[in-house]
Amino acid sequence: MRSVEIFSGAGGLALGIARAGFEHLAVIERDDACYRTLKENQSRRVETMASWPVHHCDVRDFDYGCIPEGVDLLAGGVPCQPFSIGGKHRGHIDERNMFPELITVIRRLKPKAVLVENVRGLARPSFAKYFGYIELMLAYPEVRPREAEPWFEHLARLERFHTKGRRNGLCYRVVHRVLNAANYGVPQRRERLFMVAIRADLGVEWSFPAPTHGVDGLRWSQFRSGEYWERHRVPKTRIPKPSDGLRESAVGPQLYLIPPSDKPWLTVRDTISNLPRPAKTRTSDEPGLTHFAIPGARQYVGH
Repeated sequence: MRSVEIFSGAGGLALGIARAGFEHLAVIERDDACYRTLKENQSRRVETMASWPVHHCDVRDFDYGCIPEGVDLLAGGVPCQPFSIGGKHRGHIDERNMFPELITVIRRLKPKAVLVENVRGLARPSFAKYFGYIELMLAYPEVRPREAEPWFEHLARLERFHTKGRRNGLCYRVVHRVLNAANYGVPQRRERLFMVAIRADLGVEWSFPAPTHGVDGLRWSQFRSGEYWERHRVPKTRIPKPSDGLRESAVGPQLYLIPPSDKPWLTVRDTISNLPRPAKTRTSDEPGLTHFAIPGARQYVGH
């Protein structure tokens, strides 16, 4: 399977796609720091990254003529700043809105499938109309905007094309969902919007994978069976109560009656508990100043 990755950032999504069995034909990133990160990891031969054809350029300037026909997957984390809850919420008028450029690349490569990742803020009500516009552009990339045509007029033409029922040219079936990384075995509650578009002529059926982990499993292991604290050798005096800043279980009292079927969420403690513990030795007369030594690691001093 062959893929092209645009808006690659430091390569997290591209690495996951490579692990899934795809061969990257091009990995494109404009930002200098991200590009240096990619090249550094290539020099360190991190997994498959050494063989990636990394290009330091704007996606609008890349020569897609060098990509052979038959791309299976086009993927990218389209810049999220215009739609982030933490940003200025400028949406489509933000110059960093690259969704129109994504559609241009789709028209050029005609991939079998498209995978887009973005912040969950894109799906919130204030962007609902523009989000619908993005979905219809993904579905019908060859229904192009006319010169100087406002996006909402282009949206109206796309809606008419969609409701007409006839499907001419390049068409995709589009689905989207907000996924929480913690529900798939990642030790971080990180919610992101994923959009998947599959070319209509392929007749492929697809759905998002079911979660494998859940908060209820974690709560059960912590406050019903106690296995979590035993495994990490946490003294009983340090075990928090369920109400100590912890979100209540979605299933309420049932948590204490029926073991959940999902695996427990992974925590930071699960992830780093196997790291060597620092050897504490007093090295200064200054109160509280302690020297920590970890074998094989650079030593540091701190309170």
